[in-house]
Amino acid sequence: MAEAPSLVIREARAEDLEAMEWEGEYRRYRVVYQRAYAEMLRGRRVLLVAELQGQVIGQIFVQVDSTLTGGGGRAAYLYALRVRPPYRNQGIGTELVREAESLLRQRGFGRALISVAKDNDAARRLYERLGYEVFGEDAGDWSYIDDQGQVQEVHEPAFLLEKLL
Repeated sequence: MAEAPSLVIREARAEDLEAMEWEGEYRRYRVVYQRAYAEMLRGRRVLLVAELQGQVIGQIFVQVDSTLTGGGGRAAYLYALRVRPPYRNQGIGTELVREAESLLRQRGFGRALISVAKDNDAARRLYERLGYEVFGEDAGDWSYIDDQGQVQEVHEPAFLLEKLL
């Protein structure tokens, strides 16, 4: 009997950037991904991908240059958690978050922060199941430069969650 292919969680490589666009669905974030990767090379972020049979099927980014401090110590910010739809609800998002948390513990971080859109109940349930607790809200106003060089304004009200590591 053949073994089921195993999931690999690893640091992103330059050649993964195009794959993270999911055949164009997230092409608008091309510049965002390129900048995050450049910051990873400078030690300011961590970009992890979930790979199955050579295909990138998920991702999570972590901002580790954060100056956020508080009762739980230095904090890092997790964001851009995404799993391709056919692979959702199979524990891949959980594995990505756990790997990110493990790296943060190794680097001496005491807290992990994440935000979730107020209308994304499934993601909020995942984060709460993993021990994150809502501690605030964010207006969710941000902008980015898309793949056409245009500034895109986003309004995405969100809950802010944290977990002590």
